[in-house]
Amino acid sequence: METLQKASLFWDVRDIDPQKHARFIIERILAYGDEADFNWAINFYGKEKIKEYFLKSKTLDKKSLSFWCQYFNLNKEKCIRNQSTQKQSAFWKR
Repeated sequence: METLQKASLFWDVRDIDPQKHARFIIERILAYGDEADFNWAINFYGKEKIKEYFLKSKTLDKKSLSFWCQYFNLNKEKCIRNQSTQKQSAFWKR
């Protein structure tokens, strides 16, 4: 994957610039990408930049957080974030 042209990952955006939209791209790859997508990201951004954006991510689910925490060999407390119990969907309000 020389250039970033993955319709299944970026179906909701028209033009995406790998430099300007690095955080968005990395988070999308960490959440939904496959091995080829991740290898492209490592080659393009480098492992340290991916790790940096992973640690700042607020959009990854617990399963993805746990996996990437293991991959980057990070302390579990540094990776797993507490879900907010105060934030409720409008559908769940009493």
